[in-house]
Amino acid sequence: MAKKKTTNAAPILSPEKYIRQKARTLPIYECWVNKNWDKIGIANALVARKHSNGNITFGIYLVDLKCLGVKDSNYWFNIPEFEYRDILNEISDELDLKPDTYVQIHNIVFAGVEFADEYGFKPHPDFTSVAQFILENDDDNVELVEINCGIEGKPAYIRGPYDTNAQTAEIVQQLERTAGKGNYIFLDSPDMEENEDDDLNHSIFDDIIGDDIFENADQYSEEIIKNLLKVKSRGFQFKIQIENISHPPVWRKVIVPSHYSFTFFHFIIQDVFGWSHFHMYQFSPKGWGSYPIIKQISEDDFETGEALESTDTMLSDIFKKEGEKFTYIYDFGDDWKHTITLEKILSEEINQPVCIDGKGQCPPEDCGGSPGFENMKAILADSSHPEYEETKEWLDLGDDEIWNPNEFNLQEVQENLNSFFTLNSELKLN
Repeated sequence: MAKKKTTNAAPILSPEKYIRQKARTLPIYECWVNKNWDKIGIANALVARKHSNGNITFGIYLVDLKCLGVKDSNYWFNIPEFEYRDILNEISDELDLKPDTYVQIHNIVFAGVEFADEYGFKPHPDFTSVAQFILENDDDNVELVEINCGIEGKPAYIRGPYDTNAQTAEIVQQLERTAGKGNYIFLDSPDMEENEDDDLNHSIFDDIIGDDIFENADQYSEEIIKNLLKVKSRGFQFKIQIENISHPPVWRKVIVPSHYSFTFFHFIIQDVFGWSHFHMYQFSPKGWGSYPIIKQISEDDFETGEALESTDTMLSDIFKKEGEKFTYIYDFGDDWKHTITLEKILSEEINQPVCIDGKGQCPPEDCGGSPGFENMKAILADSSHPEYEETKEWLDLGDDEIWNPNEFNLQEVQENLNSFFTLNSELKLN
């Protein structure tokens, strides 16, 4: 009997992995941005790349140059050009786009990212995980163009029509910690919530961000800011442990303000474990098939009736007493399930997260879930294993480097949190 032929065909990449690994090798096709971005400080930018088959991969970026950076992002992969044109025309009709150079778009996006980062605001998760890789790497190979951010150098947060009180309190308290009292501008826009006329909303927004309004912004918002700064909360002490991992188990203990949204909680979990924000996530009571689901809801979701928007849902909405459990799932392919246990409700009022303990190194992204991770550890524990060198190379380890599953550095973890949430005072724990 003839032997079966073996092939070394490259695995087919998912759209997300293709974009992360290869999108930058595709030529830039065209770029667009809304006409009045420099006046209003809000840019809706689009960057398209063309495949050799004529199809288009493109990303869209909503950039708040006044304060929050990349607030939203989306991407389409390898679609026919006629479909791309239909989407572009629809977006352009709504946002009044104009063509622009890639260099200009690149500088708009990364100026927003850098300015927001100064005040502890991270880009939208879809930007971090995928859409940023449609753009060139932000280095000296891209010409630097000056982009004005903030208002006279100050971050200026204009409350949007759908920003909840909890979201607004988080942002204002963040600015109070990072920019400092009197060093930022906050403008509430409650009338926008009550008006469903899109054209009128655009008109109101144009008026709000006009040059004159900021002259009295501090006086106008002073009372509102005082009220928002009163939004304090008790500390929730959580133990979060990745399921189905042992020798050692991988877990973290964190203290989080109870008024934080589940979106912020997602960022905290990513940072304290060392995940890379590459994949989708959701919270639910017991994992798949349990409700309510808490996640970032998109237009393509089929479960919107069963799901709560993570940005609008506070931890205190779900967690009511010590001992309660919930589940966080990250990367629906590798299916990393994390058990969240509310260990303590502290009496102290806190306004920033703290990591207080942990164990075990976080698994690498895309290693195949807990079975793949356990297999990887077994391979690395045996230098004679036929896949030992290949696995070291995949992990980008040098000849003398090892991957230690027991590694956990509390100081480094807290520094990661500090880069997102600036601490002005030390939390003292009994």
